[in-house]
Amino acid sequence: MKYSIYILFLLICLSVNAQTNVSTVDSAFLPKLTGKTFVEKKGYKGEQFFSKDWVIGDILLSTGVTIHDLKLKYNGLLDEVIWVNPSNFQQFVLDKSFISDFWLKNIMGHTIHFKRISVFDPLAASKRSDVFVEVEVEGKISLYIQHRIVVVGEENIFQNGALYLLESIGPGPLYYINSPSNTYSVMSKVSRRAFLRLFPEQKKDINKLLRDNHLKFKTESDFIQVVELLNKVN
Repeated sequence: MKYSIYILFLLICLSVNAQTNVSTVDSAFLPKLTGKTFVEKKGYKGEQFFSKDWVIGDILLSTGVTIHDLKLKYNGLLDEVIWVNPSNFQQFVLDKSFISDFWLKNIMGHTIHFKRISVFDPLAASKRSDVFVEVEVEGKISLYIQHRIVVVGEENIFQNGALYLLESIGPGPLYYINSPSNTYSVMSKVSRRAFLRLFPEQKKDINKLLRDNHLKFKTESDFIQVVELLNKVN
């Protein structure tokens, strides 16, 4: 049964950084949703959002409560969920730690499922961090894609008689594979060789799956199919 959830947001001005915290009314019957005012950082050439348009989505909180039909965007540059308050059109970065999963609806006719996972930072192996990833395959072997947006270059532009540095941004996805031992491995590109290194004991089986199903392992679609097939034979 779907419950109607009425959320009243309280704005608290922070004197230190002039950001705003937003939270629901304290109640045992209402979920808490917190965040801070979002101001989009300029100076980039390229799209920093997974979808440039606002879409309707649902959020599953870490408390187990789902909030339906929020107006959301996912910012891949920040790895954050942005919500817009329809009553005053203010935008907020929602607290990552309170979000377990979220769904973005009607993106090219599909609903995209994201979840928060805790992984080791690929640039600092001793540091763990929470990231949002798209759920592609879940089973004995699971595949998740972090839709990162990264700086890929820079250029100088003249505008109004002044010189500005403009950073170019673009996709820099990371592929997380969760093995039966419940450990995450990460790949920075779709690579048959890198994937085979993760499963040395199944190298022959994987190569046979690729041959039998005419897969080249060069696209994300190939990657997803291989993981799905592996789950069927394991």
